[in-house]
Amino acid sequence: MALTRGFDPFAEMLSLRDAMNRLLEQSFVRPSSALLGTTGSRMIPVDVLETEQGYRITALLPGVKPEDIELLAHEHSLTLKAKYRGGEEDEGQQQGSWLLREIGSGTVERTLAFERPVDANKIEARYENGRLTISVPLSEGSRPRRISVRAATPVSAGATP
Repeated sequence: MALTRGFDPFAEMLSLRDAMNRLLEQSFVRPSSALLGTTGSRMIPVDVLETEQGYRITALLPGVKPEDIELLAHEHSLTLKAKYRGGEEDEGQQQGSWLLREIGSGTVERTLAFERPVDANKIEARYENGRLTISVPLSEGSRPRRISVRAATPVSAGATP
């Protein structure tokens, strides 16, 4: 009588090397699968330009509607929140099986900290073709001011200072 093993638990397990390869591939080679899921862990790409008057921020938010964007300003920071709706609109209309799904949905958030205080009442934002441009002026107290220097009046020879 020959004994054969019907279930081998070790054959079902991934080797540590295979597990690490999968982890690194998902994180670095194909970061979209890790970053664009429904967890809301996406990063909003921004450019920040500092000028004498304040900051100009450009953020890329493709596919987001202007009403799904929220800006919150504090003394030294600006928080940008956006809601991606991904494939939610056509969720019930699908007639097949997904082979690949990289367009995520959910909320993303990014906070930018500034060295100098900003004037929250004068911030302006414009959204066009997936590009959000924000003008963030500095508060009046933190702007540099030019101070004029006057020449001293000369002292006469006979007068004592």
